[in-house]
Amino acid sequence: MARPRSISDEQILHTARECFLEHGPSVSTDVIAEQLGVSSPALFKRFRSKNELMMAALVPQQPAPWIPLVEAGPDDRPVREQLTEILHELAEFFVDISRRMSVLRFSSVDFRALLSHFEEPPPVTDIRVIGGWLQRAIEQSLIRCVDVKATAMLMLTSMHGPAMLTDMLGEHPTGHSRDQYVDFMVDMLMQGLLPRTQQ
Repeated sequence: MARPRSISDEQILHTARECFLEHGPSVSTDVIAEQLGVSSPALFKRFRSKNELMMAALVPQQPAPWIPLVEAGPDDRPVREQLTEILHELAEFFVDISRRMSVLRFSSVDFRALLSHFEEPPPVTDIRVIGGWLQRAIEQSLIRCVDVKATAMLMLTSMHGPAMLTDMLGEHPTGHSRDQYVDFMVDMLMQGLLPRTQQ
């Protein structure tokens, strides 16, 4: 059995995350410890309880990995190309988030208490960041003037909803591949965002 000090917190959290995602919140810490080659007491020297371990393993870290990409734009590429890239990043992100949230929903986690750990709730951050990209695109005359918060919400939910339903159903609810669905959503967005003279 590996000595506890030879296992990093990152290794523990990665293994715990995989165990929680595969078996749900009821998985025993013995199973996690066995996967790591340590004892359960060794885990509790790092994380005081199973709930603390689960929270550390499953609660998404801030900032989300797609945020730097969005904060850096818009750039000189066509708007369609940039929107496609953003929606692909969101689609991939929400596949992971939906799986994590599914496990947390079936645990005893209080979501309001969970959100209180963040200076700004992640959904609010997401709307602000995408809204910022849209506002800069408006100022650069790349898109027409729109309600940036509502449009940001549309972009986020159009990627989050299918990820959540795919996790529940085992397949995309519309039967599209992820690429097909993103292309469709970009087409819809372009119709609504392009300046009137370009439509």
